[in-house]
Amino acid sequence: MFSLSRHRRLVLLLLIVAAATASAAGAALQVGGGGRDVLIGKDNDNATNTFIQPSDVTAKQHLDNTDILRGGPNGDLLIGLKGSDLLEGEQGSDILVGGVEQATAPNSDLIDGDQGDDINIWAPGDGSDAVIGGRGYDTSISAPIVLAGSTPALFTSGYRQVPHVSIDNKPQFTCTVEKVPANLDLGFDYVTRFFANGRLAVTIRLQDVEQVLCPSPNVGMVNVANVAAGQDTFSEVPIASFTGDLGAILGNGAVL
Repeated sequence: MFSLSRHRRLVLLLLIVAAATASAAGAALQVGGGGRDVLIGKDNDNATNTFIQPSDVTAKQHLDNTDILRGGPNGDLLIGLKGSDLLEGEQGSDILVGGVEQATAPNSDLIDGDQGDDINIWAPGDGSDAVIGGRGYDTSISAPIVLAGSTPALFTSGYRQVPHVSIDNKPQFTCTVEKVPANLDLGFDYVTRFFANGRLAVTIRLQDVEQVLCPSPNVGMVNVANVAAGQDTFSEVPIASFTGDLGAILGNGAVL
């Protein structure tokens, strides 16, 4: 198992590989402060940005809407939107949404929760992501996210803003969880495979993630795999049994 510093180096290395054709001009970078910040990707490092991509240059200089979002010391909400984004939760219990690209490539995000009980949300239309939970009890959710236009709708829960997912009554979506064979040397513990109408859509790589939530075909239910206990099958659990931030994301107790 990697140390925390190795985690971060892995994520940065993957980002560099994904953007190998881009220049060193840098992506849109946002860093959280001391509160419960909401950081949303600006999607402004692209071909239309003439500072990054001069009009008389044909070689690619931009990063295809890549954003780097880094949380602060408290629990933050990070939303990448378009592009293959890098999200770093840092301290606190963070909510991390790689993107809502709605099948617009590039859309493979890299998520590093770091410390705290972090929650990652992957929604259909996003690409195959890599999620590192870090220290704490971390959750990966694969489910449609409630939108307000082209961005996640935000709801008030306690002292923070949270998105909602629609995870029950979804017979068209199924998931599997598979332990990664050690001899493949991929560095990840598990993968979640997400299927739409029986066809494999994406594979989400997981490291140091304790539980996985996926859609249920039944009203009021969610499929849960406790990978911390070595469980690679799903059990149906009532949505009403979840509390706190996770319960609010699933629709319990959060208001507009």
